[in-house]
Amino acid sequence: MRRFFRRPRLRHVLFAALLLSGIIPLVFSNTLLIRQNRQRLEADEKTELTQAADTLSREVSEQLDTVRASLHQLGIGLLVVPGPSDPEARLHQSWVQPYMKDFMVGDSNLLGLRVLDLDGQGQGVGNTDLAAPVAAARDQSFAAAKDSGHAAFQFAVLPPANDPVASMAVPVGRKEGSAELVVEALVRLPLMEAVFRREAQGQSGLFLVDSTGNVLWSEGATDASIEALEASKLIAGFNGAVPLAMTTEYEATTDEGTHSMVVQVSPVGVTGWAVVVQKPASAAFAEIHRMVVNAVVATVALVALAMAAAVVSARWVSSPIQRLAQSSHEIAEGNFGQRVGGHGLPAELADLAHDFNRMSGQLEITIERLQQAARANRELFIGSIRAFAAAIDAKDPYTRGHSERVASMSRTISRHLSLSEEVQQKIWIAALLHDVGKIGVEDEILRKVGQLTDDEYEQMKQHTVIGAEIMSSIEPLREMLPVIRWHHEAWNGRGYPDGKKGEEIPLWARIVAVADTFDAITTNRPYQKAFSMEEAISIITKLTGSRFDAKVVTAFFQAYEGGDLRAPDPGPAPKTVASKVRRIGVGALS
Repeated sequence: MRRFFRRPRLRHVLFAALLLSGIIPLVFSNTLLIRQNRQRLEADEKTELTQAADTLSREVSEQLDTVRASLHQLGIGLLVVPGPSDPEARLHQSWVQPYMKDFMVGDSNLLGLRVLDLDGQGQGVGNTDLAAPVAAARDQSFAAAKDSGHAAFQFAVLPPANDPVASMAVPVGRKEGSAELVVEALVRLPLMEAVFRREAQGQSGLFLVDSTGNVLWSEGATDASIEALEASKLIAGFNGAVPLAMTTEYEATTDEGTHSMVVQVSPVGVTGWAVVVQKPASAAFAEIHRMVVNAVVATVALVALAMAAAVVSARWVSSPIQRLAQSSHEIAEGNFGQRVGGHGLPAELADLAHDFNRMSGQLEITIERLQQAARANRELFIGSIRAFAAAIDAKDPYTRGHSERVASMSRTISRHLSLSEEVQQKIWIAALLHDVGKIGVEDEILRKVGQLTDDEYEQMKQHTVIGAEIMSSIEPLREMLPVIRWHHEAWNGRGYPDGKKGEEIPLWARIVAVADTFDAITTNRPYQKAFSMEEAISIITKLTGSRFDAKVVTAFFQAYEGGDLRAPDPGPAPKTVASKVRRIGVGALS
């Protein structure tokens, strides 16, 4: 990013200039419009929610007031009609029950009607088979009205349809402030039900809440949302007082997470109840979201048009320079055969292209010469290593060509281990040098026909250390040192010079160890006659797991079975065979 701003491309500069000149005014104006429209739509949504709650609470209040007034008139009518003065005797007259039935016919929302004296004795008409919660609510309203001397309300729900009803008890007396009878009615609230269900279709949660914050009834709300509402600070703040009308927002926490809710509270007259209408903010402000999305889409479309115009303009202006820069980049990447076309370029750029072409031609010639020199140096390096290895092998006529053969077999085993070409080449070089330390071993020991003494054998084992020390000063051959030093280590830890075992021995050294032993036992030596291929394979197999890594031996067998390995020329036969195998498995077999 820092480089981009420090050295921007001409095409990008032109593109940015043209684009920003069109985008900045567009984005600024659309941002202002979105903000203004968002505020207006939020206010409209809250106003609509407030009107819905107010309308609902007002309709419920008016209905209950109407029923309360009717019940009071019914009670007065029962008291003023001539008859016995005792309320209980009056209520048991034959005309009372027909009178109550006629009263119920006039109001379809009345489900049941009772007129009781203060001892709870009297008559009733309508629905008498009430569920226990509904009967309890009716009894509570009677007790509250008798004790307070004022109309009392209790809410209940008729199962199984979840129909909301109100139990209303109105005390009536012939004198102001006195109570002789209590008129009770079970009133269906169809207006509330209709409005609630209509609002529920708009993803509203609608509740009837008492003054203590308990949800009496709900429609369009889940149990989790009811619990969230009752636990909210909004409802907890009622504290037994008549709820106040308000519009606000709160966070509702359910099993599905925390959601912002828009809520309107509207009290229902003297009942102490309140209608609560709420919507998820995401649903309440869905229109706002759509407006923002539409504005963004329109803005993006306009920005896309501006970008397309800027791209076309920038390309038209920068295309000739870009062609020249691309060709120059190819030359810088090493494609010296690349030439810059001068067709269609202005005169100054055409001259520059001509100079680049001349420079590219000169660089192509120079690089080719350098590559030839590098190949010659590599061939000289490899040739020197091979000559050095051949000189070591030449100290003993029986080991002539040993290093070349071990190197070739090591490369073959590496290939069957699926190692990369680069690694195979390095293992080949390391195998060529694996016996370089024998330059420091006396010829009498190397060429001795008989069994080596312990001291002679110790000197022979030092060739791994000597070779590693000789090569350690040559930086390009540092990777080969593990093979030179540890190609006589054994898998079981009984090898030399450091007694490494298992995976402690580098893989390259384990590969060369197998190839070295195979060549040693299939060629004639002063101390042994060459083994046949079958005998050599048997020996390698027996030493697997003790001297050799089974994984490397498996690759060796795969190469042998695939015809990639052959027995070498055994060379001149030894004059005297002192021992068929000398220290096989723990000593030097090469």
